[in-house]
Amino acid sequence: MSLFSLTLVLISAAMHAGWNLLVRDQRRINMFMGITVVSVIIFCAPLLLLEFFTAPVFSVVPLNIVFGGAFLAVYYFGMTHSYRGGDFTVAYPLSRALPVLLVACVEVASGEAPTPLGWLGIVLIALGSALAPLQSLHELKLARYWNRTTAWVLLAAFAIASYTVIDRAALRQLPNGLLFAMRYGVLESVVGGILYWLALLALRESFTLPTRLADWKLPVVTTLFIFGSYSLILWAFQSDDRASYVIGLRQISIVLGVAIGAYWFHERGARLRVPAALIIVVGVILLSVA
Repeated sequence: MSLFSLTLVLISAAMHAGWNLLVRDQRRINMFMGITVVSVIIFCAPLLLLEFFTAPVFSVVPLNIVFGGAFLAVYYFGMTHSYRGGDFTVAYPLSRALPVLLVACVEVASGEAPTPLGWLGIVLIALGSALAPLQSLHELKLARYWNRTTAWVLLAAFAIASYTVIDRAALRQLPNGLLFAMRYGVLESVVGGILYWLALLALRESFTLPTRLADWKLPVVTTLFIFGSYSLILWAFQSDDRASYVIGLRQISIVLGVAIGAYWFHERGARLRVPAALIIVVGVILLSVA
């Protein structure tokens, strides 16, 4: 992987860890809806102007935006139910680790299989991500991973892998550059948010939005972090051939989360989480040189 792509992914990982820490105590269904509202209000008008007066994005890859947005809505839905029915510290790492393996398998089917060194890095990242939620080896039990939330975690992981493959294909059709990556990411997020909102209405799921202007500060900051983080990943898709390497390297955000959680929030389980984080680091190093 080029130094340029590596730098983009590492900055993205830091931003990704940052927004997850910002919303760690929030009710997830409300968070996703807050992000949707902010996206529509802040970004729609500038996007429409850019679509009309500069090189278009939507008309070039309309199906990618629509289907990518649909899978983004599925991801929101899967993660909402994962958080609601289970342990966030298990659901989140698994939902991020499994797509790395799934995207690698898609690349094998498309004739762009990772190298042996790349496979080793991917497996180590997935292993470290699976171990990161545990506080001791005594918790290494099947029930810890296979429970009533497993189906929702698998759904979220499938959605991440799906929109990753779709996004990578789209960005290779667009002009290179951060602006086009950002525009694509915002368009996809707006579509995904609207579809998620329609799904909540259809299923009569309840959600609440901030009523005071001051309470919108967190959704706004979180939205900017999310779009900034994923825009860098989309830009990296234009610079690197293997999406599995890009999203695999991004899991260094789990390491950052473990470190900040232990130092800032005094979370227990450092004896196992530190080795798990080191396993991820080794995997990241292997991917960076694969």
